[in-house]
Amino acid sequence: MNDSINADIKQNGRYLLFLDILGFKEMVAKRSAAEVFGVIDDALKSFLNWEHLNGEFKTIYFSDTFLFYQEHKGYGAWAFLDIYAVAGMLLSALLAKGIPARGTISFGEFEVQIDSSNRHQIYSGKAFIEAYEAEQKENWVGVTILPSAWQIWNDERELMKAFESEGVWMCRHDKVLLLMPLIKLRSCYWSSLSGEVEDSDLAGGSVALNNDIRAFDFLRKTARAFRSEGDFSSKLATKYHATMLFLADVMKDDFFMWVNMICDKELGALNNHLSASPSGER
Repeated sequence: MNDSINADIKQNGRYLLFLDILGFKEMVAKRSAAEVFGVIDDALKSFLNWEHLNGEFKTIYFSDTFLFYQEHKGYGAWAFLDIYAVAGMLLSALLAKGIPARGTISFGEFEVQIDSSNRHQIYSGKAFIEAYEAEQKENWVGVTILPSAWQIWNDERELMKAFESEGVWMCRHDKVLLLMPLIKLRSCYWSSLSGEVEDSDLAGGSVALNNDIRAFDFLRKTARAFRSEGDFSSKLATKYHATMLFLADVMKDDFFMWVNMICDKELGALNNHLSASPSGER
């Protein structure tokens, strides 16, 4: 790609998070319209909350898909840092409610316009197609960051290396980054290592921290349920087994054991029960 094309993309591109609810078709088949509406409404609240807090991104929703996109065109390092963090927290918020999802972050051409009748929103662009196709290939519960999204930020190479060493993400063989979504738990872990936060101080923490605890517990309970049934190879089961293997690997042993301990300790205080059957997909 030549410098002029790079410059054009940098000037006119947008960051985009493409996020799908998993098992939506089964949920629609098995649940009432009111229940399905409640699931979507809960999910939208998380997106709209981040719209309000961030101010630079907007949400489009259709069927089982959410598009969280940069409103104003143009690359900025702040936009990359914002969207990967918001993506992690959005996924955590959905998982905390028992809503499994899978997403991809891309950067590039993405147009959003109102049609001439002023009735319909039209959106299209290479960043959308790239994110959609990449997301469809994955078989886990998580968010990937495509090279189009992170390589443009790669001027910060030392910071990239530091983020990977700290478990923010893992770089796959195809140069796709696998995001570790439990951002608040990771922050608390590093603070506990330095003595800034005691484990006993985590009870009654922030909404984001509580979401991370519930999200992790949802993933591990679902994976355990499949193991207890001897199901290691069905497409549905492998989503959760792959996700838990990834978390164990990206967190490393000490962090992973710490998160399990914190979840065991804090869940009783946070919630007396978690939904045993999430939205349409275990």
